[in-house]
Amino acid sequence: MIIYNSSKNTPLADDVKVAKNFITRSIGLLSKKDLNTNEALIIKPCNAVHTFFMKFNIDVLYIDKNNKVLSIYENVPSSKILPINFKCTYVIELKAQNIKNKISINDIIELKN
Repeated sequence: MIIYNSSKNTPLADDVKVAKNFITRSIGLLSKKDLNTNEALIIKPCNAVHTFFMKFNIDVLYIDKNNKVLSIYENVPSSKILPINFKCTYVIELKAQNIKNKISINDIIELKN
C-alpha cells in the first residue's frame, strides 16, 4: 500500500502496514527499533496516540473520514500524549522528519494498493 498526498502529488510512504484490531493497534510501532523513510503505520480507527516506550521520534497525521489532514505533529519524541481529535478517523505514523514540506492541513490523502 502507498500513502499519497493527492493535494501535492507527493508520495509519503510505500511500505505501509495497517493496525486495525485491538492487538495491532495496541502494539503499534512499539516493537520497532526504527522506521525507514518509506515506512508508515496506519492506525484505524484512532483519534489520538501516545509515544510511551517508543524508541524513536515519529511524525503523526490525524486524518478524517474524507481523508483530509486535520492535524500534523512533527518529530514527536517518546513519552508524549497527543491530543484527542473526535473528528479523526485514523492516524498515520511515519519516520520523523519524513513529512517536512510534503503535507499541510486540509491536504487530501490517498491510500493506493
